[in-house]
Amino acid sequence: MLYILLFTGNDRLKMDWEGMFSSWLPEVFRIETAAFPEGPVGLLPEILPSCFIVDSVSAQYAPENPWLSLLPLQYPQVPVFSFEESGSFREQLEKLLDEDGETPDRAEIPDGSGLKCRLYLEGLTSIRQAVPQENPDLPDYSHLSFAACAARISDCSGKEGLYDTCAFLAGRYPLSFLYFNEEKGILLFVLYDHTGSFTRLEVNRQTLMDQVSATNSFLPPFKFGVIHHGLMGLGSSFLEADQVYYVNKLRTPCVCFEEISSPPGQLLKAEKLMEIERSIRTDIQFREGQNALAYTRQWFAEYRRLEYEPDAVKYDMIILYASIKYVLFDMYGLKLKRIKSGLEVHEIIHISTLDELEEWFVTWLLYTLDNFDLTRSNTGFRIQEVLQFISNHVMDDLSLNTIASYFYVNPSYFSTLFKKETGQTYISYITKLKMDKARELLAANCKVYETARLLGYEDIRHFRNTFKKYHGIPPSEVKPPPSGHGHPV
Repeated sequence: MLYILLFTGNDRLKMDWEGMFSSWLPEVFRIETAAFPEGPVGLLPEILPSCFIVDSVSAQYAPENPWLSLLPLQYPQVPVFSFEESGSFREQLEKLLDEDGETPDRAEIPDGSGLKCRLYLEGLTSIRQAVPQENPDLPDYSHLSFAACAARISDCSGKEGLYDTCAFLAGRYPLSFLYFNEEKGILLFVLYDHTGSFTRLEVNRQTLMDQVSATNSFLPPFKFGVIHHGLMGLGSSFLEADQVYYVNKLRTPCVCFEEISSPPGQLLKAEKLMEIERSIRTDIQFREGQNALAYTRQWFAEYRRLEYEPDAVKYDMIILYASIKYVLFDMYGLKLKRIKSGLEVHEIIHISTLDELEEWFVTWLLYTLDNFDLTRSNTGFRIQEVLQFISNHVMDDLSLNTIASYFYVNPSYFSTLFKKETGQTYISYITKLKMDKARELLAANCKVYETARLLGYEDIRHFRNTFKKYHGIPPSEVKPPPSGHGHPV
């Protein structure tokens, strides 16, 4: 099947061309039209046309469109033709067919189209609070892993700098795609690879992190999502990059989270290995890690007995390491959903022997256990820490009992301390924070009932009344910002 993506400003051209091509193309074809791009042409992996055609008849400026000139960098395997109603154009297009009159493998298009790709990416980057869902119009991509990188471009009119960024990323990372949501001011850059190649994907992700954080970097301040798998995984990775407030062990902001989720179809792990892993976590949770080191040694000994290669151990070790961190931070009191404590995964990936893996893991475990107060016996009430936690979890359950339990303080005492430190009651503070967040969500085209649900309001009438009390208008009257004005980075 020959799939052609046509950039044109002439609505009739598609129909005319379908009639023209049907007389001399020897196979089934599909022509899809698209407006001349105002940003990078965003197409999901494997949904690539057999060729791009630029209609230079109806738009003489089109060949100079910088985003069209970016196409060979973004999709080097897809030819770009300029249509000028000349006989040579037919010759160019016929080159897509091999000597046997059949299209090459890349023209065997899976379900989907350029339009469906754009609609999906627009939806993904328009409603930040959207829950990733399956899309029956697109492949599920269960065989691919994705790492989403998101940046807010505060000045959407600065297209030259945006173009330079996109050209650099497209040229530097072949297994990637870009999408710019001009209305929201969000640049989405996605790295991908086959699920079995997570090491290469993580290395590329880390390389980009280093480039973004360099003092002389011209790249925008990207935030980085976790590596996930499949189309729903891409949605999850973007939401993590765009929404989740990451902190390190000092509880200061960072831009990424290094854990990697388990791939689909992973081989069943040996029962003894799973038993040892449960023992490690249980020991840390209930015995303050007294025997965790001994269990860890047993874990590595079992891998040696089973004659696993180091590369096969790395993935399991990353998952075990992540699960231990969750246990530790759940016990640590704040129970933050995402905590980054360094570049541990990056270090693990670059270890070459099983002995070195074991030494690294033991060193990390000993250091971690020595630097966390599992009992929280000396925890104090620090208002800045409390306010930061509330801000990071505004869409979570923030009842007085819940927040007091996070900080190991009696609810009544917590309420008294909060009013003393802030001059307002805890309930009034939370309500105002939620109403401010509600206005932000509504301005991002989130529906009223969705906003109420996200902020924990089961009674939508109560939500509407509270919103109107704080903002002077009902939630249904909140309008999105004018087109072209994105949120600040």
